[in-house]
Amino acid sequence: MYSRLTRFFQYAITLWIWKTIYYIAILVGLLWIYGIHSEQPEPSGGTFIYNGF
Repeated sequence: MYSRLTRFFQYAITLWIWKTIYYIAILVGLLWIYGIHSEQPEPSGGTFIYNGF
C-alpha cells in the first residue's frame, strides 16, 4: 500500500494538483483572515492596517 501511495505522488500531475490546492487554500485563508469576507464595509475605507495613523 505504501509503495502505491509513493508511486502515486511521484507523478508530476499529482504533485501539481496538490500544490495548486494547497496554495489556493492558503490564499483563501489569508483573504478570510484579513477581512475580504466582511459584508458591511466600514465608512472610513475598510480595515486597512494604516487607517488609524
